[in-house]
Amino acid sequence: MSREQAVQNVLREDAELRMRARERQREQGRAPQAGPQLMQHVDNPQRLLHELQVYQVELELQNEQLEAARAWIEAALAIYTELYDFAPVPYLTLNRTGTIAEINLAGARLLGSERARVIDKRLGLFVAESDRSRVAACLKSLYATQCDAQCEVTLVARDGTRRTVEMRTTLANDGESCRAVLVDVSERSARERQMRRLADAFTLAPEAMFISDHNGVITDINHAFTALTGFAHDQVAGQHRRMLSCESRAPGLDEDIMRSLAINGSWSGEIWHRHRDGDVYRTTAHISTMPDSSGAQTCVTRFARHD
Repeated sequence: MSREQAVQNVLREDAELRMRARERQREQGRAPQAGPQLMQHVDNPQRLLHELQVYQVELELQNEQLEAARAWIEAALAIYTELYDFAPVPYLTLNRTGTIAEINLAGARLLGSERARVIDKRLGLFVAESDRSRVAACLKSLYATQCDAQCEVTLVARDGTRRTVEMRTTLANDGESCRAVLVDVSERSARERQMRRLADAFTLAPEAMFISDHNGVITDINHAFTALTGFAHDQVAGQHRRMLSCESRAPGLDEDIMRSLAINGSWSGEIWHRHRDGDVYRTTAHISTMPDSSGAQTCVTRFARHD
């Protein structure tokens, strides 16, 4: 809005207010009289009295507007406070040093303390010592770049309960504080740790193992597989498991395996494989089906050389 438009708006509002004031005078039985501004009639007591009455009504109307605005602001503040305080997601306001200036009830519960005991405390006091540098780095990045920053840290409550959270921060309008939301990702982190443990168990297992999809295409192998077959990951990934077969393979074996997997979810027996260098060897194998992260069926094959 330009300055001229702002001035026109003020003049229009002032004219509307004076019109409402004169209408209220008429309603109160005081007939308004046409005349110039107040200071031009200091020598005319009757006209001066009329202008004073108009100004009095204007002040009354302005006071009513202010009261209405105050009531609206108080109602809006109450709604905002309720939304903030009782939101199910933990919210807090931090200053540049990481001190908690504001926090809602969900945030206080996550920290395992009453809200009054949390205000003016450093957030780092509730963070695992090994993760405090992450909080500092996150805030440093936020204020330096003025771009949203986030980090994953472990919170330690007063009773020792540990929760993994993702802290997402955004700069406040004053540039001296920030808004933060704490998202509890404990279950997700636990699943990720479990997946890493399973991946390590697969990779480091003493048995040769490979994973194939429902079409028989190899998706992953472990170290023991390479040691036994001579094939590296990039040489077999995306290839059908038939690449390991040889002429000594029993006729109809693949059909028997697929039938057993469909009925029982597993198959065990002997399979002849071909080494990368061409040698043929006999293995004892166990194949089982299991769903992947998307729910699709995959096959895990474990086998060992049978001399």
